Amino acid sequence: MRFAGRQGWTYICSGVVVAGLLGVVPAPAAAQAPASGGRATFTKDIAPILQRSCENCHRAGGVAPMALSTYEEVRPWARAIKQKTTAREMPPWFIEKNIGIQKFKDDPSLSDEEIALVAQWVDSGAPAGNPADMPPPRRYADAAGWTIGEPDLIVSSPTITVKAVGPDFHKEIGPSPTRLTEDRYVAAVEVKETRLGGDFKQTGTRKSGDLNYFTLHHAGIRALHFDESQSGADFYLIYELGQNATYYPPDTGVILKAGSELTFTIHMHSIGKEMPVRVDVGFKLHPKGYRPKYLQSGYNTGVSGGGVSEDLVIPAGKDNVRFDYTYQLRHHVKMTTFEPHLHMSGKRMCVEAQYPDGRREILNCSGYNHNWVKVYMYDDDVAPLLPKGTIMRVIAWYNNTASNPRNVEPRNWKTWGSRSIDDMCTFLPKMTVLTDEQFAEELATRRAKQQGARTQQQ
Repeated sequence: MRFAGRQGWTYICSGVVVAGLLGVVPAPAAAQAPASGGRATFTKDIAPILQRSCENCHRAGGVAPMALSTYEEVRPWARAIKQKTTAREMPPWFIEKNIGIQKFKDDPSLSDEEIALVAQWVDSGAPAGNPADMPPPRRYADAAGWTIGEPDLIVSSPTITVKAVGPDFHKEIGPSPTRLTEDRYVAAVEVKETRLGGDFKQTGTRKSGDLNYFTLHHAGIRALHFDESQSGADFYLIYELGQNATYYPPDTGVILKAGSELTFTIHMHSIGKEMPVRVDVGFKLHPKGYRPKYLQSGYNTGVSGGGVSEDLVIPAGKDNVRFDYTYQLRHHVKMTTFEPHLHMSGKRMCVEAQYPDGRREILNCSGYNHNWVKVYMYDDDVAPLLPKGTIMRVIAWYNNTASNPRNVEPRNWKTWGSRSIDDMCTFLPKMTVLTDEQFAEELATRRAKQQGARTQQQ
């Protein structure tokens, strides 16, 4: 079942095309014409796609188990690349493209035409093409796999040794000093699981797709400081397994205070091999002297409220089990990210805004893969502007059957719990809280941009 909202977007954005109506899915696109004019080739057609959408992970020093930078590296994986891209399992990006807002920062996903082009290339024998057509190799600002480039600051947790086989465990570790001598504002942050005893490969004979790729399920990373004249801890981030980097809006300030330290509330699970692991946090900082327009905590606003955990029940052996909950916004907000969080049975999440004037809009729907928990960052000009009193409806679906490769025991009922074998239903957007005046200003600016865009189209 799919959902489509009405047009209007008074509070969100106009011009968003909703392609799927009540389950009507667009027909698969035909392959785009190869740049070479004949058969698709690696050098002219496929290499640019891989450079844009795959190399951030699939490169020397990246988190992926193989590099995909040259024809010699790619050719043995051609059939697997076709299979994974056709199923939209790779690159990991699960926003559904036929509903809701479609403009996101750092979107690596392939268009339907690109997926068809990859399939055509593979089915024609995966030809290499003319070496002269190969685009220049991508250059990276670091040698350690940071997608944000070389961080201005790296803070590492103490090392934890995860047993080869054992139950999930939760622990607070740290603190680790930032060694900052003055307050700085965070522009972007990236978290990496760093293994000191091996790389990221499937272990033993365990099946592909299960939860043995990462040892770190999640980490709550909080900045603490000890100056009694300042209140609260301003930086707080929840990192989840496979998560991409977070970029904060340029007009929103998330601060790291001088002399602060990071603590790590971690949830770890075994992968079949004993592994010493630490958590590395890389920060890109705004220049010294930067002052943001809006101040906000790094905390994820909008998590599920009281009573929700008691109601989640997923019967054994059942697919497409639906669970809903709602909460109401107490302030005007700009929602800058879309982030579903479920557990191993999780399959899909949609989020609907029910406005004070009675209108209802589906903001986005996303598939869910517990090995790759993604944060989707809206483009600045479409980040939802939600007025005070808006009711957020979170709708999730679960697959508690053997067809879910991440489900280790489909014979058991699932209820709310912090272990990976339990489940959750949590929506974790980042929201900038706005005053009445700021909300009116943001709304007026958004409408002016939309009017200008419509005038240019006429």
